[in-house]
Amino acid sequence: MVRRITQRQIEAFRGVMLRGSISGAAEMLGLTQPAVSRLMRDLQDVLKLKLFEPRGTGIVPNAEANLLYEEVQRSFLGLDRIEHTAGEIKRARRGNLRIIAMAGPAHGILPRLIARFIEEHPDTFVALHNHIAPTVLERVAMRQYDLGIAYAPLDYPGVDIEALPQLDAVCVMPSAHPLARKKVIRPEDLHEQQLVNHGAGSHITVKLDAMLRLAGAVVREVAESTSAEAMCRLVGQGAGIALLDPFTVTAVRDPAIALRRFEPRIDYPATLVFPSGQPRSRAVTEFTAMLRAEATMERLLPGLP
Repeated sequence: MVRRITQRQIEAFRGVMLRGSISGAAEMLGLTQPAVSRLMRDLQDVLKLKLFEPRGTGIVPNAEANLLYEEVQRSFLGLDRIEHTAGEIKRARRGNLRIIAMAGPAHGILPRLIARFIEEHPDTFVALHNHIAPTVLERVAMRQYDLGIAYAPLDYPGVDIEALPQLDAVCVMPSAHPLARKKVIRPEDLHEQQLVNHGAGSHITVKLDAMLRLAGAVVREVAESTSAEAMCRLVGQGAGIALLDPFTVTAVRDPAIALRRFEPRIDYPATLVFPSGQPRSRAVTEFTAMLRAEATMERLLPGLP
């Protein structure tokens, strides 16, 4: 008969690792020291691994014990999450709203809307996490989140995708820049200007590069960043001009920065992403309606010339 490890052995092992001794684990678990010692011997026999080394009157974990403990902790953290969820259910909290979004919305419009939503729905817990677009799609498809905001293809397995109202990239420049006197910036206006750019492959970068070539405009790229917020800060420090999403420029309010429309428009195709085949809670429905009403160029940047 093949012997298998038991839950009690794992609990005793975790207790020894947490408390650093047999006596500490015994106190933590409400067992006697001989009982914990026996559980440790049995665990090592079943695993055919030596997990501890003697030191004085006690024991210390070896490398194998530390590796095993990492896996044990993952299992216990999963159980803790289940207990937390059960506690929320017992407290009859009306709902949880789990949101995952790209950096622009996560740093821009969402904190303000979530604060308002919590004020109107004080018994609803809201989580907001920030990830890149592919991760947003993946996590929503796995039903780890109720709502995602990301660039998204027309079709992606496991999610329902809905477009937000039309949003455009905004031209951002130092407020003292000569181009700030113009109400609308065009590709030819950027000729021989210093440009702070997104990383290669960015939707905005690809479209801007094509427009600049067509206009015969040559720019001097002085910096790039995958963080739109960092780009905005660079502009505020006088490094150059940038084209950014409206969510980020909403978040970074700096008198050293001037915002102008850019034409021809470069769309910022943000979408709402929902787990497919899953009913939407009241919290999701109400928050989505609020987001749709606020995520427009007019509401995000009412003073844009």
